This record gives sequence, structure tokens and C-alpha cells, in this order.
Amino acid sequence: MQVDFLIVGQGLAGTLLAQALRARGQKVAVVDDGWKSAASQVAAGLMTPLTGRRFTLTPSYPELFAFAERRLTELGVFRPTSVYRMFADDEQKEKGQKRAAMPAYAPFIERVTSGQGELDAGLTDSLGGVLMRGAWVDLKRLLADERERLQAEGLLCTETFHPEAVQVHADGIVWQAVRARGVVYCDGYKSSQRGPFAYLPWQPAKGEALSLRSDAPQKPFILNREGWALPLGQGLWRTGTNWAWDQLDEVPTEVQREKLLKRFRGYFGQEVSVEVTAHVAGVRPCTSDNLPFLGTHPTEPHTHLFNGLGPRGTVWAPTLAEEMAAYLMAGQPIRPDCDLRRFG
Repeated sequence: MQVDFLIVGQGLAGTLLAQALRARGQKVAVVDDGWKSAASQVAAGLMTPLTGRRFTLTPSYPELFAFAERRLTELGVFRPTSVYRMFADDEQKEKGQKRAAMPAYAPFIERVTSGQGELDAGLTDSLGGVLMRGAWVDLKRLLADERERLQAEGLLCTETFHPEAVQVHADGIVWQAVRARGVVYCDGYKSSQRGPFAYLPWQPAKGEALSLRSDAPQKPFILNREGWALPLGQGLWRTGTNWAWDQLDEVPTEVQREKLLKRFRGYFGQEVSVEVTAHVAGVRPCTSDNLPFLGTHPTEPHTHLFNGLGPRGTVWAPTLAEEMAAYLMAGQPIRPDCDLRRFG
């Protein structure tokens, strides 16, 4: 099979890049062995403006959010909603209130509370919090829809990919029966473990999430404090997550299950019943500076990388997929803070 690009991985990055290239008239093949617990499969798909203990705004967030809203709405997977981030301690409260008052943050701030019950009497927000304009993306539907299209056109290879099986030639690459002008690694944290881009400063982190059935009162916003709880209606919730750097696999753990359940119950001022209906784990492809990796291998001109989107991938991916496609097609420069050449 002759194609323009072979894309390794059909997570969020690989899916959106495949769409962007095909929209430009390129033929792509995608290889993905169906990791059931890949990072995109277990991620909540949340877009939360103020993140981290310092309540910082992701660089270029307004532009990234606006484009993501347009693109993902076209795909039918964008769900606008508010996010209520409750302060965990006095330090967070001080930083959060200061950030929320800054003009650059104003478009995303709906309300700031300073004590329990100001927004919802049923929550344990004793220090208050910030109600923000955010969203969540139905990642499972997005990935499933694209997978169905690729399969229907015979462009999906459901096999385990090994980088050493790629043959590099002067005019492109060959992998099994696929010949392409280039290969693009969108395989998440796997690129930190093996292959041509393992030399980059990755910092992959494992996360876990639960699907729940609970009598906890449904809320018109996502709950966020040291983790998140996403109300899905009819007593259904998703909740996560944790960060672990010492056990990089897709195996759920009992320790984290109990930790996530305790955190979920702790959001509410009343006792709630909880039934776990699913428990998943995945590894985020994080980087040392928390910015994505885009570009071409320094010594292999047909080998490219679109990866490292990390915990803010839902906001980054729609814009960067278009920029990566333009780079591959026309050599459009990659924004310097995401260009993998920043590490030499």
C-alpha cells in the first residue's frame, strides 16, 4: 500500500493529525494495536483554564480553546460546561483569587467564592473556589468515529508496532506492506521507551480513573480539587486522577482505587453511595517542560514526531494537529516552544 504518511498511534494526536492530513488531500495509513488503556482512552478530556497549584493559564490558552471549540464542535464531541475548582488550602486560595482577578483571565472566570455553600450548599468547599468556563471532550466517541472511518477505507493496521521494523530509504520509509514518504510517531509514552525519539527529555506519568454509579447529587459543573469528578447524568460519574512516575504500565491498582473513591466522597457534605463500574489506567506522554514535541528527527528526515501533549492535550491537540500537517506538507515553521529542536 502506497501512502503519503504512516501514523503510529490512533490516540488524540494521531486521530486529529490523520484528519488534518486527509483534509489536505494526503493519504495516510494508521497503525494502532488498540491499547484499551492508552492515555487518550482513560483521560477525562477536560479543558480547565486555571491549572496547577499556582492556578496558571496555559500559554496561548484563549486561542487554543477557541479553535478547539470550533473544531471539536464540528466533530460533535465538544461539551461546554463550567468547572468548579475548590481551594484545597489557604495558599491555593490566595493564588487563585489573585489569578482570577487578572484581566487576561476574565473571559474564563464566572464566579469566585470565599466560603462554603456560596455556590452549592452540598459541597465541602470550606475555603471557596473559582467557577470557570471550561469544557469536556467525548474522547471515546472521537477515537471510535475515526477508527471506524479508517477501517472502512482499509487504512487501519491493527498490529503491534516495532520501530526497528521500519526500513528507511532515501525517498521514504517501508513498514511491512506500507510504503510512505514519512512516518509520524503519535504513540504517546511509548516513544519515551523505545524508538528514534527516546533521547528526548520525557517525563511520562501514570494516571488512573474510575467510572461510578452514585446517589451523589448531580451538579451542573465539573468538580475539581486535587482531582476531578465529571457528572454524566442519571447517577453516572467519572473521577480521577493521580500521578505516578515509578510504575509505567496500564494496570489499575487497588491503592489508587481507594484513594480516588475517598476523594470523590470528600467533595460532598453528605454520605453518598458509590459503585465502581470501571477502573482504568494509562500513561500520559508528559515532557520535562510540560510542552509538546513536534518536528523531525535530527538525522532521519523522513521520521517525524507529534507527541508529548500531556495533561493539557485536549486543548493543544486541535491547533497543533493543523500546524503539524502544515509543517509536513509545506514546511511551515513549528512554534519554537513546541519544536523538538529546542533540546538540541
